[in-house]
Amino acid sequence: MKRRAGILILAISLASLGTGRAVLDEALNVAFEAAVPYIEQGFEVREDNWSGEIPSGEPKLVRHQLFRGNEYWFWLGTSFEGCELTLEIFDGEGNPVGIESFTSDFTAGVRVLPSKTGTYFLRVTVKSKTDAEPVLDWALVYGYR
Repeated sequence: MKRRAGILILAISLASLGTGRAVLDEALNVAFEAAVPYIEQGFEVREDNWSGEIPSGEPKLVRHQLFRGNEYWFWLGTSFEGCELTLEIFDGEGNPVGIESFTSDFTAGVRVLPSKTGTYFLRVTVKSKTDAEPVLDWALVYGYR
């Protein structure tokens, strides 16, 4: 039953996306799709998300408050083929704190178990392998348990 509820929430979130930002919405859809297997593991996906366009290879920092005692997954998505995606997370002193990560054709993810409550920084990089696209879309979503 918990699995159905999580998938239903994800479906509602995907259906509620506006149509005015079609390209960014596609990146957001990809990021939400990356979360589906983790919902089945008990993660609750938050409605908070970040998205935009970024020059190929240029890192973008996203600041976010995390709480000790929670486990988090962050999922990065893009709608462009042939990209290298990198998603890293650092504590307030700049130390890497990701304990598990993955990358695939359109997504990347990182898991963290914060040792203390505080502000953390996610570094997002999307790089075109062919340099055919100078500006790429990206979207970042997260879940916790």
